[in-house]
Parts: sequence; structure tokens; C-alpha cells
Amino acid sequence: MRVRVFFCREPDPEIIFKGSKIGRQAFDTIYDLVWESEFKNILNVGRVWMKFRDEEMPFGTPLKERRSHYRISRGDIIQIGRDFYMVDLVGGKKIEVID
Repeated sequence: MRVRVFFCREPDPEIIFKGSKIGRQAFDTIYDLVWESEFKNILNVGRVWMKFRDEEMPFGTPLKERRSHYRISRGDIIQIGRDFYMVDLVGGKKIEVID
């Protein structure tokens, strides 16, 4: 199962939280892929969120060194398989990325 973590470039992601959908073009413009890995075990969004929340270098080296922040925060996105989850204060909520 492929897991990816995207960090938001925007300083105030509150405008993104209004809906549960985001367009692919907006997604590619606002978010940077900072970490990607393949797992054999099935993971849930809570475990990935906790790993990124607690550790300085979770799961090894990141893909991108220059980024807007260094810990996962509200408004970032975790992709597990084909599902996307937007990080909230605790855990994440499922969102839909539309074309």
C-alpha cells in the first residue's frame, strides 16, 4: 500500500476546510509531496498522523527538504492508497480529489 504525505504551502489553510472536495489543479498548486513510501501492512490515517506528529524524521528521509513547515499540521494531506485524508487537529477526515 502506497502512503504519501503532502504539506500545504498556504500559511492559513482555514479556507480549504470548508468542503470535503478539492480539485486536482488546486491540489497540485497548493500542496507539495514531502514523503512517500510503500507498506505491506494496512495502515490507517491515525497511525500515520501520530508518527508524523511525534517524530522529527518519521519513516526516514523526506523527498523534499525545502518546505513550508517541518511537522504535520492542520490542512496537510495524507494519501493512503487511493484515499485522501485532510489532517485536522486530531487525526484526519476523508476528502475527495476531483478532476
